[in-house]
Amino acid sequence: MDVTIKPFARHISDKQMELFKATAAHPEGGWLREALADPDLFFGLRDGRVDVYFRGQVIYSIEIGTEKLATFTHVKYLVLDGPAPYIKMQDGTFTYKHAHLHDVYRDGVSLGQIKSAAKAYAGAESKGIYKAIKRDPSVIDVEIAFTRSNDIAEHSSQEQERTQDRVDMVRLTPARDGYDLIFWEAKDYSNKDLFNDNIFNQLAAYARQLGRRASELNTAYRRVCQFHLDLDGLRKSLGFQGASAAQFDMFTDVAGDRRPLRIITEPSLFVFGFDNDQKNGRWKVRKKSIEAVIGSDRLRAVGNPKDGLGSTGKSRESN
Repeated sequence: MDVTIKPFARHISDKQMELFKATAAHPEGGWLREALADPDLFFGLRDGRVDVYFRGQVIYSIEIGTEKLATFTHVKYLVLDGPAPYIKMQDGTFTYKHAHLHDVYRDGVSLGQIKSAAKAYAGAESKGIYKAIKRDPSVIDVEIAFTRSNDIAEHSSQEQERTQDRVDMVRLTPARDGYDLIFWEAKDYSNKDLFNDNIFNQLAAYARQLGRRASELNTAYRRVCQFHLDLDGLRKSLGFQGASAAQFDMFTDVAGDRRPLRIITEPSLFVFGFDNDQKNGRWKVRKKSIEAVIGSDRLRAVGNPKDGLGSTGKSRESN
């Protein structure tokens, strides 16, 4: 691996997790308690950080230090769309009569307003991914970013300036005597890359990343499962709904290294957003050409993303 490539990590220490829990239990931790109780939000473990997603948007980025949390929210999610959202400019000065940004977090109010603002920034693919994972407890991470290597030839000339490869989601699937970790790229039917070779180049680049990082990924996602176990315990301690028994067992098996975890190095493709006419027309032809390249076992195509990832995604190759 290139020495310039940043290792892939998913980790917070036990001390950092205790600080996270203490914040949720503190009287001023209402923002975190409400986030933990909200089934619409997805908590993603990063390296020393937790990102909280709503419809593909990071509404909280929580950096966990040694003594306190530092939580960041993009200003665009803090805009209050009040009864008079337009601001008058008089003599070159904007005259504000009302507050137009959140200042103090208000229990029972602010999170709903932040989510409402975030909805405006969710594109078709973000919405589709959200619908797919909302009912799928096996999806354990989203927005999986890898630092790019210069030797991955699959990157097109238009993409050379990008510094990351970013896979949409990863799913933990029972298989054989253990679990397969399957990475998924999601595409709405409207995405033009679905109908040219860019999609194959993208999947090939991801496969190179996954193959070279298999050992790192194994360690990282065992830690992710431990993180989800810790969240489950925290939610239950606060009186919120926790994981199902099957989900709890899955996390326990992987976090405790009780069963093998195989990194599937060939990513799968999730396509959604087509209607019946498209399904039997243009998509029918394109689906066959995609399957000819990656195989039918790596393609899941549904009109409605709520139908989810199904049982596809099994790979012929694992590490």
